[in-house]
Amino acid sequence: MAVWVSVLTATAALRASADSMATAAKPEKEYTGMVTAIDPTERTLNVRKWGLWSKKFSLGDSCACTIADKAAGTISDLRPGQRVQVGYQNAHGVLVADSVAQQPMRHDGTVMAIDPIQHTMVLRGHGMDRTFQIANDCKVVLRDYKAGVLGDIQTGNYVTVTYEEPNATPTAQRIAQTSETFTGSLTAIDLQEKTVKAKGLLETKKFNVGDNCAIMVNGKPDGKLSDLKPNDKLTFDYDEIAGINVVNRIAPPETSTKNVVVTEPSGGL
Repeated sequence: MAVWVSVLTATAALRASADSMATAAKPEKEYTGMVTAIDPTERTLNVRKWGLWSKKFSLGDSCACTIADKAAGTISDLRPGQRVQVGYQNAHGVLVADSVAQQPMRHDGTVMAIDPIQHTMVLRGHGMDRTFQIANDCKVVLRDYKAGVLGDIQTGNYVTVTYEEPNATPTAQRIAQTSETFTGSLTAIDLQEKTVKAKGLLETKKFNVGDNCAIMVNGKPDGKLSDLKPNDKLTFDYDEIAGINVVNRIAPPETSTKNVVVTEPSGGL
């Protein structure tokens, strides 16, 4: 009898232990929102989803942090204004995070205005204009991942901005202008098909004009295809997609971007 009681007691203890472990290891949940506060010393993180709806997380000792521009990050890399996805468990009301992954926010558009003194930029994309503050340490990336400077970004460029929102202010952390550039004399214009051809030093290229293509006239990106004339010397910013050259900016050479790869000699055709 004593042996049988011991067996029952041990079995009950094992079940209790298993139930306790099951309670501790609840299925992980996810929460996505904007970082509003981070305390690396106290290892706490506040994340807001909508309006005033927010959650406070305790960062576990083994909490893994993934930052957009790093293979692996640390808690100190997190800052207010970043969008993150938190993997966590709810332990009796305490939200314990074991993973925090930054989710980069990006916006594509045409540069309508840029002020290097005020560090602001207006992008037109998706049918609306949006103003971005430019961070002092904002990275500029050109074609083939070459490092650039803010002066390389000009009105009419089509760019991709990676940004954060500290204090609800969209702030550019990275500006990528990776289009290839071709300079030549205009030889053909098809207004109906929205295509143009230009002859450079070594070759002639045909371009399909994108819907949001910025055509620079008098320094402003609001020109029309009909404003172009044969033999005009122009610079085309374009992307080659499956062998098709899609142009996103057409401008006189003196106002073109600096990363020109083909230059036409003086003279026409």
